[in-house]
Amino acid sequence: MPVDPATGARLPYPGEPGYDPAMAAPAQGMPPAAPAAGMPPAGMPPEGMPPEGGVPPEIAEIAASAPAPKKPYTVKALETLVKQFNDTMNKLADGQLPEVDVDFTVVEGNKWEQPLPPQLFVPLVAINEALKMLEEGKYADKYGFDPMDMTSDVEVRKATAQLKRMANDKKLAEDLMKPEGGAEEAAEGQAPAPGEFDNDDEMLAEGLA
Repeated sequence: MPVDPATGARLPYPGEPGYDPAMAAPAQGMPPAAPAAGMPPAGMPPEGMPPEGGVPPEIAEIAASAPAPKKPYTVKALETLVKQFNDTMNKLADGQLPEVDVDFTVVEGNKWEQPLPPQLFVPLVAINEALKMLEEGKYADKYGFDPMDMTSDVEVRKATAQLKRMANDKKLAEDLMKPEGGAEEAAEGQAPAPGEFDNDDEMLAEGLA
């Protein structure tokens, strides 16, 4: 039985008074059928992913380069790494950078079989790149670790230990947060406004956001 798609009312059959061929066909411009349960609407990104264009291509490329673990990480080791990273960054950047937040409860048991989550891996890469640029790389030699080598709990714990050492280096904190050009800018009366980041800090902030 033909029905009006808007009201659900019965429509006349062909040959009956009031029959309109246009009403028998689906109305043009009608909204598409609802997606299956649990599926995002057409054109929308999967749940948990930012909208298209919300992540700079460079950051997305770094996130995608995270290596797969040789064997699953333990959730405890990753949680300890996240906590130490946040503690270290709070001390080095005086609380000016957002904290890393990773929900490890999405997995069953105590194993993380995937690469490091982007919200953790990208900041790890960012801090290592910043270390390389400061003081001709002396901090990288002292505290550096390669996130691309973090494929087991052993490397995760080593990185955690390096981050803990960084947290107590006041000179590193000064060099990390000082304006680009340092004394030269101050001498010229061009010190940056309070809260303004130099290039190193901008990279860290972008990686952590």
